[in-house]
Amino acid sequence: MPLPSPVAYTARVNVDHLRTAIALVQHGTVNRTAAVQGLAASSVSDRVRRLEADLGAPLFTRDRSGMRPTVAGRAYLAAAGSALEALDAAAEQLTSADSVVVVGAQASIADALLPGVLDDLRRRRPELVAQLRPEPDRAKLLSALERGELDAALLLDTGSRIGELGYAEPEVPTAFVDVREVPMVTVASAGHPLLGRPVAAAEIRDGATLVGQESRCSFWLATQRWLGPEVDLISVGGLAQVREWVAAGRGVAVLPDFVVRGDLEAGRLGAVDTATPPLQLRLLWRETPDESEPLRSLLYALSQV
Repeated sequence: MPLPSPVAYTARVNVDHLRTAIALVQHGTVNRTAAVQGLAASSVSDRVRRLEADLGAPLFTRDRSGMRPTVAGRAYLAAAGSALEALDAAAEQLTSADSVVVVGAQASIADALLPGVLDDLRRRRPELVAQLRPEPDRAKLLSALERGELDAALLLDTGSRIGELGYAEPEVPTAFVDVREVPMVTVASAGHPLLGRPVAAAEIRDGATLVGQESRCSFWLATQRWLGPEVDLISVGGLAQVREWVAAGRGVAVLPDFVVRGDLEAGRLGAVDTATPPLQLRLLWRETPDESEPLRSLLYALSQV
């Protein structure tokens, strides 16, 4: 018996029943099909019967040895299987393309701050997937955002506009939301004369030897913004070197709490009693009319973290 045209049955076919019939052809017996699909054997037989009723044509012959696909049934189920594979692949591609948001982040904060932020995000919105791309160079991070290689970028900033910390604003329309405050600490070696009493910013600016990484570093820029652009800073290398210099009594540094917390707890460094301005963990994204739903969801979720 020829199968009816698609117009006659497409709307009535149950996809789960169709998948079971395809699996029956693949696995050969009702029992094996039931085991693979986690069904009772009777449910496999029932699904196949219902599918045949919907189609108005038999797909299998039945005898004491079991169920065997008819010639027309085998051809139909092979074509249906290919169609379902294509649909499944398209759905997977659609999901992966539209539910993943690529977020670039400054390398200095990627390992320390972002795991906690992303853990909070996963608890709040488990359906959202944020793919993280660390980048040590802020300028490259912002360029990637401008070119559309990133959906959003996380970096350290301050103030009411992008770049107020001291870096150039992106050249494309860009919006932002501050995810959380990042406390900054002025640190000195144990026993340093600045410790154990309130200290004014002017005393640090005029009397301390200030050390840092290099002039593009967020912590260097934060020091200049707080103490003035003309403040003398000595570049001593990476964060590890800055901490070692301070611990050895060779200078004072302005660093994030998350960088020096262990040193403070161990007594290697001391926190100067001064009002060091905090920074903000800031999420930036390009303002476009076709902003994706996952990005909007991510931005909202992060704003609630």
